[in-house]
Amino acid sequence: MKVLLVFKEGETDNLFVETLYKGIKQEGIDIEVSANNFWNDNYKYDIIHFQWPEEIVNWNYSDSDIASKIKDRILILKSKGTKFVYTRHNERSHYANHIVDDIYKIVESHCDIVIHMGNFSLKQFAKEYPKSVNIIIPHHIYESTYELDITQNSSRRALHIPNNKFVITAFGKFRNTQEIMLVLKAFWKCNINNKMLLAPRMLPFSKNNKNANLIKRGLSILGYYLIIPLLKMLNIYTNSNDILISNKDLPFYFSASDIIFIQRLDILNSGNIPMAFLFKKVVIGPNAGNIGELLVKTQNPTFNPYNSKSVVEAIKNAYILNNNKHGVCNYEYAKQNMALKNVCNQYIDVYKSLMI
Repeated sequence: MKVLLVFKEGETDNLFVETLYKGIKQEGIDIEVSANNFWNDNYKYDIIHFQWPEEIVNWNYSDSDIASKIKDRILILKSKGTKFVYTRHNERSHYANHIVDDIYKIVESHCDIVIHMGNFSLKQFAKEYPKSVNIIIPHHIYESTYELDITQNSSRRALHIPNNKFVITAFGKFRNTQEIMLVLKAFWKCNINNKMLLAPRMLPFSKNNKNANLIKRGLSILGYYLIIPLLKMLNIYTNSNDILISNKDLPFYFSASDIIFIQRLDILNSGNIPMAFLFKKVVIGPNAGNIGELLVKTQNPTFNPYNSKSVVEAIKNAYILNNNKHGVCNYEYAKQNMALKNVCNQYIDVYKSLMI
């Protein structure tokens, strides 16, 4: 059995595919990672496994006919016996246009099995595609990837964060003004002593802005050098949303935190939850998609992102849970239900079921 994970080759900051590939390979499966090989007739695969449909075209939508070409390619490969699997990370692309929407619909409607990370996604998808074959496999944790013994104090020293702070971390790139205001309003309103917000990719300002409009470029650079220091004086440690956090530095952010804040308004899945669980952290997030389902199941606070009082209450509850070491319970849940080896074997079982 030969499997292709459709994803760009080479170095990547996307640990989901990298760790899944390595885990499945360690179980003795002949598996490769490539987007180009999907289009190459010189390669023959029994299973082609899509992750993000955008990866099929390397996130390039300049060809207005690309969706129909993907459909034709899938049908040709199916006629030769290839089976298709799709892991549903998103309902739709975060930065969608009609071409991307068409690519998603083609992938969704032509795969033999669709894998979901929660029951919410499965029910939603099955309603839209009643004849689809669906299965739930949880998001895995990135075991053996990070130094987990790093202490909170040493992480805070590395990030120049005082030890006496209650650190609320909103990790990941903020996508719009609504997400920024969601977090800032809740942070300002919650009455917790020594609170501090760590949001390393929040602001739409950049010292490297290359906007052709000189006024917009100037305002962006000005905002970077003025707003970031000002916010730090207010116990908000932040930076430009175009800053990438390396996998080497990432553990410091999670280890330094007391709670993790999922700052999305509406989202299906979040890799920050398994990451937080791995680092024994309490998580708050919107009661939406698979993440709301998982947070409720693991007794972590959820909120209505359109109600600031609800968000503040979630932070207060997370403060109590943190004091009661609920993060350890999250870690134990993850080790039991989201361990890489277990998840990889579930994927392998799916592959094998298609070979019968």
